[in-house]
Amino acid sequence: MKEAFSPLDAIRTFYIANDLLKKVTKSKRLTKVQLERELRRATREANRLSDKKLLSYHLDNYHPRYDNYLNSKWELKTIRLDQCGVWPRMGGLPDIATRGSAVDTATYIKKQLTGKRLTKKNLRAKYIEKMIPFAELITEYVPLIVLEDGVIRHNKLIRSAQSKQYEHCKYDIDDGNHRAVALAILGKKTVKALVGKRIYKSPLIYN
Repeated sequence: MKEAFSPLDAIRTFYIANDLLKKVTKSKRLTKVQLERELRRATREANRLSDKKLLSYHLDNYHPRYDNYLNSKWELKTIRLDQCGVWPRMGGLPDIATRGSAVDTATYIKKQLTGKRLTKKNLRAKYIEKMIPFAELITEYVPLIVLEDGVIRHNKLIRSAQSKQYEHCKYDIDDGNHRAVALAILGKKTVKALVGKRIYKSPLIYN
């Protein structure tokens, strides 16, 4: 597999994870064999997308994400999960659960899974629990998307009072937060990720 990737490759990876994969993971009776078949299909479909289609993809309607993708140099790497900061309040979790690394969030989630009763408090934990059997397989086909230099958790678009509470990590996870936490729960130390490093350092983003 190639190591150098373009911004369009990053957009394509996001497209697979958020536009195609969601349709697959909603199935309640999904087996690993079925999942792998769907992952292959989704990858083939995404690889057929034209550059024009990729450039017009809305990226979850989050414009700073689009800016980050197009203004970064991309590389496929194996990185440490304890160096990856998750998205602030990912999936509706409280700040306290997402201030550290993916490993710290996994520790929080494991505590939420001690009770069997489903409540609003542990709903996201249950979602991650269901993902655990499939997290490794999904990541083989769809790597995490992470960015260096704190452009997600520590930038001028986030209130300083909030960002100060968050640990500075080497990488910020842009996409694949739930998978990263699931892998950490499994005891995995590293993960395959598409790593972006900003080329153009916008004063609107960088402190």
